[in-house]
Amino acid sequence: MANTQPSKAKLTTLAMVQIALCTALICVSAQLAIPLPIGVPFTLQVLMVMLTALILKPLYSVISLLLYVLLGVVGLPVFSGAKSGIGTILSPTGGFIIGFVLAAFFVSLLKGVLGRKLGGKLTVVRYIIVTVIIGIPVMYIPGIALYMVYTGADLVSAIVTLTSVFILLDIAKCVIASLIAVPLNKALAKIY
Repeated sequence: MANTQPSKAKLTTLAMVQIALCTALICVSAQLAIPLPIGVPFTLQVLMVMLTALILKPLYSVISLLLYVLLGVVGLPVFSGAKSGIGTILSPTGGFIIGFVLAAFFVSLLKGVLGRKLGGKLTVVRYIIVTVIIGIPVMYIPGIALYMVYTGADLVSAIVTLTSVFILLDIAKCVIASLIAVPLNKALAKIY
């Protein structure tokens, strides 16, 4: 006899809309790119990845980022600089795209764990800590690793090349995402 109980993993219409909206915002944020001589452009993707992680549940964050990656892999020009295809991911800077997915999961997961330990207090500070201390390294590690594989750079030069220009900007994006996420989460809580 078939199980007629609804699945707990079932996505609600609201969750699907939130996932789609976050995916769309990540796609748009990738197009707001300023090319830099090191080959990695300045974009607002980090801001949107962190915001997605802060407002969605871990599973929904991962679905949103995987949709972004899937859209790019199948040929839609959603990656930075209107690029697409698997070749973009399998390039010297493609590891950052992989890092986006991992960062979204870990930030989303740990924002809740840390929130429970703090009793839901210090939300902005908690969000900033999780995005900066967890999100940025988790995002950078695959980016640096793939860069090293493709360029033959050693670890120190890869870190200096890929982080010296971006680290302060990415910290600022994490702070902005955290400041936006707090009132957004309060508004979303009223919908549930």
